[in-house]
This record gives sequence, structure tokens and C-alpha cells, in this order.
Amino acid sequence: MACSLLSACLGGSIAQQIASSIATHAADNAMANAMDVQDGPSHAKPQNIVLKDTEPDDVWVAMATAGFDKVDPNTPLNEPPSAEEPVATAQTNSLVRVELFNMLIGEERKAVFEKARLVGALNLPNPREWPRWNVATGVVESDKRTITFLVPPEFGKLPSGTVTVVELASPGNLNIARYKSN
Repeated sequence: MACSLLSACLGGSIAQQIASSIATHAADNAMANAMDVQDGPSHAKPQNIVLKDTEPDDVWVAMATAGFDKVDPNTPLNEPPSAEEPVATAQTNSLVRVELFNMLIGEERKAVFEKARLVGALNLPNPREWPRWNVATGVVESDKRTITFLVPPEFGKLPSGTVTVVELASPGNLNIARYKSN
């Protein structure tokens, strides 16, 4: 009734704004009361919620019964691994700057892919993708040796003189250009 009285006197849009303000104020008060109840006094005991008539699922059982191995406090932390324990080592390949001399085409290019396939190179692209990949030769800036390397499709055809960063491959794999320097 108050809304209809206000809408008659003040216009519909003002009445809507007042009604909206009253509703927002009531919602703010309700939220504040709920937060006060949730926080409660600091000396209140936490309440345990017990679900009745429910069986724990497999995930809950696995998490509840999981544990850690017991550690002897007298064992040194940096003890070397025993002979029975395998030691994992990370294999890294170095990156070198290479000035590109030329791109291989035709039979030379195909021969590089075929040779890598025959020796079982692990980083060889799928044969369907070979037409998209380029093969180039260049000189390593640091020691002036000539290497052959793959150029990923996203690099496109690089002109002679381009400097790229090439990942030197482990034996049996192919060197691959990873970054364009200029």
C-alpha cells in the first residue's frame, strides 16, 4: 500500500528506487546477522556435523586411511642412495646460437628424414608432417662447426644469415631450432 501511495505521489521510478533501497537494506541486515551468528563468540566450541544413514565412499576411505612412512629421527637426511635404489637423472641438451647457411630441399632433405627414421630418432616428426618441416644447415657461433637441424613449421622458410637458437640433440636424434634470434 505504501508503494502504491508513493507511486501515485512521486512517480513510478522514484517508488521503485525506494522499494529497491528498502530491499537492499533488508538483505544487508540479513547478511550481517548471518555473519555474526557464523562467527559467534570466540569461546564457542566447533560443531561437528554428523550425516546419518550415509556410507563413506571409496575416496573418503582412501584419504582417511592414507599415511606416510615412518621416519627414524636418527637417520641423516642427505644419506646417499643405496646400490639397490635406482637414481633418476635428468638429461638436458644444450642450446647454441647457429647462423643459417641454407635450407635443404628435395632429395637431400628427404635423406635427412629417412636417416633419422632408420636410426630411431625419438624427436622425429610424424612422416605425414615432414612436408611442413624444413631442414637447414648452419654454423655454430661458438665453435664454428657446421650442423644440420630441423626448422619447425611455425618458423617458416628462414633466409640465409638468420641466427637461430638450436637445441643440440643427443646421439641418434635430430638438432631442432627452438627460437629465432633476429
